[in-house]
Amino acid sequence: MYIVFICSLIALFLTWLESIGQLRGGMKIGFFLITFLGAIHYDYGNDYMAYYHIYEQCTSVPFNLKVILSGEVFKEPGWVLLCWFFKCIGGFFVMVFCLNVIQNIIIYKFITKEVNFRWWPMAVFTYLFSTSLYLLSFSMMRQMFVMIVFLGLWTYIKEKKWWIPLFVLYLCSFVHSSAIVLLPFSFFCFLPVRNGKLIGGCYLLLLLCLWLFKDALNGIFQYALTLDEGFLDYADTYGNDDNSMHIGLGFVINMIPFVLSIFFLTCKNNYSEAQHKLVALASVSFLITPFGQIIPIAGRLVMYFWVFNLGAVPLIYDNLKNRILKIGLISIYCFMLLYDYVIFFHSDVWIDKYSTFHTIFSQIF
Repeated sequence: MYIVFICSLIALFLTWLESIGQLRGGMKIGFFLITFLGAIHYDYGNDYMAYYHIYEQCTSVPFNLKVILSGEVFKEPGWVLLCWFFKCIGGFFVMVFCLNVIQNIIIYKFITKEVNFRWWPMAVFTYLFSTSLYLLSFSMMRQMFVMIVFLGLWTYIKEKKWWIPLFVLYLCSFVHSSAIVLLPFSFFCFLPVRNGKLIGGCYLLLLLCLWLFKDALNGIFQYALTLDEGFLDYADTYGNDDNSMHIGLGFVINMIPFVLSIFFLTCKNNYSEAQHKLVALASVSFLITPFGQIIPIAGRLVMYFWVFNLGAVPLIYDNLKNRILKIGLISIYCFMLLYDYVIFFHSDVWIDKYSTFHTIFSQIF
């Protein structure tokens, strides 16, 4: 726990130094540190050993492409092919190492390209201290891989090269079945963001519908799950029996960024069309959040869009003109992330596998 926290803090500090012009390449050094940590971790994260056993299972049988594609070896044939590829170049540890390097390179490039350098610390803070991103990268390897690929496809989405993300995301669905829901977002580039009031109104209406018709939507969603065996398995894995709404002060406070996103989309400002689309895409995470209160699998789908807040959060707070209001709301946002971060490490769900950091060196030497 402390190793991950301290390294994250150092990376954030180095990024801040670069953002104020005191250390050239500070964020790059910080990303090198956290990437190295992710690349060498061993049995750290709830699903690490499960993925290790899946790798051994997939590569222990003779390679047969037809059998693999049929789903007999493992339900996600794309992941099996990935396991076999890395078996040829070094094994599971090399696989974890390479995936962490690739993922963090994509995130680093996204931040440097989409976020003003003054706001880099905000983006890095979101990445490192939001429990759905860097921390879970130690555990949910398949979904994190798809999440970051989706993030990396933003360049093509905003440039209206929809056929590239459509094809890549379809391939990703063979790595993680839930990626199939991302296919329509390949066409997100055609969203009429210039009519901000229309978009904002539609988002608010959709959010209201999710709240008012949650029971009907729950029934539709459960029926949809039965149509796809992969999705059904996914729901069984990550679902639970608690389908009640839990609404408190924390939930309301966590919806503040959504309100700021609607304000960003509807008010007149000097931001580009692509930046408006980025905020609109990231806001989808807040639309799904209430649905996640009744269907746990929806909470997992939120993360596909939450990752875009690396670019959207700096924009929506930068859009605030009142300095006192801006500082106050940023403080609340940071406090809530840190609060969830502390709760994460004290949760019975995560504490066993996130308390002590282990490295692959204990297995190699």
